Amino acid sequence: MDDIRDIKGPVPVPEPAGPGGLLAGLGLAALCGLAVWRWRRRRLRPGRPALRAAVRALDALEGEGGALADRDHYFRLAEVVRRILAVRLAEAATAMTTAELEPLLTRLAPDMAAEAAALLARAEAVCYAGQAVDAPTRRRDGQTARRLATAPLP
Repeated sequence: MDDIRDIKGPVPVPEPAGPGGLLAGLGLAALCGLAVWRWRRRRLRPGRPALRAAVRALDALEGEGGALADRDHYFRLAEVVRRILAVRLAEAATAMTTAELEPLLTRLAPDMAAEAAALLARAEAVCYAGQAVDAPTRRRDGQTARRLATAPLP
């Protein structure tokens, strides 16, 4: 055991990777960079997917046209608008009443705030008091909801 011949000989060093290995490494680094970039983008702007979903819901509501009664139409429209406001105001707007939402609407642009307040008040009157709404008002309220959903995020 004390003899030097028991020691293992040197192990040959593997040859460095060729250009294929370098390209594979760069590709993997690029994919990792893309994944981090997408993750950060979603994290910094979390409301964009929610607003896109709201626009799709508005499209579906508009696609049904006049098939829905005023009450059903405004129930669905108010629900979509509350989801939009939840993203825009960073508040739990879906769980708030119109009276609770009105002071928070001042965070929006003044014209948007007034239109959103009017839409929510009209929706409450239609849904709970049975007030009738004409077709131009329905269309205008749909356009207001669409403007709220498509306006750029701050």
